Amino acid sequence: MPMSFVSPTAPSHATLPRWRRGLAAALGLVPLLLPLLFGAGEALASRGNPGGFSLAAQSSVPYTATPLRAALDCAAMNTTFANGIPLSAQLIAATAKAPEHCRIRGTLAAEVGFELNLPTQWNGRLWMYGNGGFAGEDNDAPKEAESRETGLSKGFATARTDTGHLSAKEPLATFAYYRPDKLIDHAYRAVHETVVLAKQVIATYYARSASYAYWDGCSTGGRQGMMSAYRYPQDFDGILAGAPTLRWSDVMMKGLSNQRALDSAPTLTQAKLANVFKRVLAKCDAKDGVTDGLISHPPACDFDPAQDLPRCTGATGDDCYSEAEINALARLRAGPRIKGREYFPQHWGVEHPTTSVPWLFLPGSANGLTVFGQSYMKYWAFPNQDPAYDWTKFDFDTDPDRMAHINSLLNPQPDLAAFRDRKGKILTYWGWADAALNVVMGTDYHDAVSARLGAAETQSFYRMFLVPGLAHCGGGYGPNQIDGMTPLIEWVEGGKAPERLRARLLDANGATTYDRAYCAYPKRTAYAGGDPEKAESWRCEEPPAAAAPDTAAAGGCSTGNGSDASLPLLLMGAWFARRRRLGATVQRG
Repeated sequence: MPMSFVSPTAPSHATLPRWRRGLAAALGLVPLLLPLLFGAGEALASRGNPGGFSLAAQSSVPYTATPLRAALDCAAMNTTFANGIPLSAQLIAATAKAPEHCRIRGTLAAEVGFELNLPTQWNGRLWMYGNGGFAGEDNDAPKEAESRETGLSKGFATARTDTGHLSAKEPLATFAYYRPDKLIDHAYRAVHETVVLAKQVIATYYARSASYAYWDGCSTGGRQGMMSAYRYPQDFDGILAGAPTLRWSDVMMKGLSNQRALDSAPTLTQAKLANVFKRVLAKCDAKDGVTDGLISHPPACDFDPAQDLPRCTGATGDDCYSEAEINALARLRAGPRIKGREYFPQHWGVEHPTTSVPWLFLPGSANGLTVFGQSYMKYWAFPNQDPAYDWTKFDFDTDPDRMAHINSLLNPQPDLAAFRDRKGKILTYWGWADAALNVVMGTDYHDAVSARLGAAETQSFYRMFLVPGLAHCGGGYGPNQIDGMTPLIEWVEGGKAPERLRARLLDANGATTYDRAYCAYPKRTAYAGGDPEKAESWRCEEPPAAAAPDTAAAGGCSTGNGSDASLPLLLMGAWFARRRRLGATVQRG
């Protein structure tokens, strides 16, 4: 079946509803839109946050020192490796951004592209960075190059994968059409096979193994890190996982629900959404004892649009709200309604323009999650792929049950005992104002791990930090520059567990607006009085007793144990690829 996003008999653009006009435009501009969706604003698709490594010079572990030197010439790596994988190596001269290094590229079966960069002078560590969205980034895309240079400049050998496709050729979820093997590669296999190879190549090039292997990613990159901890606990010693996509299907359903809510109130503009944020802040900012432009604990915010917004008595304007707009805002907050109950709620505080765009709201267009969701439902969600699928027909009562298989592939389970046993460490952070990936995923998952292993045992290897005003991976109106890698390395190599995670916000002139340090979940960061930019003005408080996590929720943590028959699907991939090629030949004939 040929793939087509737009029917040749489709109605004219002008007659389409807002979501379809925006979706058509977005799909037509996929190469331009993906960088925005993968890393809006400052956020990076690979190295998750612009503050990464900013604390390296202050670290108690001198991990940027490079006392080790390559044992071979780079030219010697132009070879077929012991496991039959051809390597293409090139010596790259030093620049102002990166030292001299050997760049090695190749392809793992079936179509998994990889890149390794091995500095001539080495710090003895491997640093692998993750992908964004549906992945498929080119090795030399600007953000990939920046990540590569960042790691090399700190002395690491670096590794990355495209997970088995290039988004420029197969945008969004289309790469999985008749290719279940490529979906498995994307879900978990590509990262595992790449890091295994990277360790082998490193051992050859330096005549010694890497002392430590680290993972660094946000969003999809965060999910990849958590999946590695679950499926392949020996792959990494330390995992930095920012805002991991722990429940893909839930995120997509949330996006579709949000779009339906927005379409029900077309007069709800970005300006009106920004005014909602001002009123949310006015009601909830001071609940933590200090008025500082942040909501420290959004779940405690009791803003109610039906009670706290002025009603329009005539024509709607930016300063008043219609009944439809108030209902739409309530739905955005409550999340999708599945089988008669509200599911996956979004806390207040995401309405600010720096956090709502493009994930919650994109003026004149479908929101970013809807662009993703439409493709997800066509090619990933259901057993029968359908390029003509219309997301507006999605049934929130029956369709979630059809996603069990995709959930088993994509969702890391809260079984991290093996990763704990091998002394691995996980540091994860999340923005309370993340409109793309709901922080509820993170708290549910951490609670589920704690329920299995015990709270103290979980804290011994897995810590999560929630940051007010932080958008998706970076950006937002709060402290959004975070170095999670330095405290992770200090934890792995120095045994210093991070009690708090520092987060800053610098203005255009480099002056500090916020300089905070947040407590590890489930503790809360509570104001104790004094200058709010001083650490001693805040204390870590235990939360009130919480109910056990609902792991039976649709699309939640209880989505299969991941023991799918991957090998048969991988073998089927070649057959599907041949079938697709033959079909194309028939069509051309």
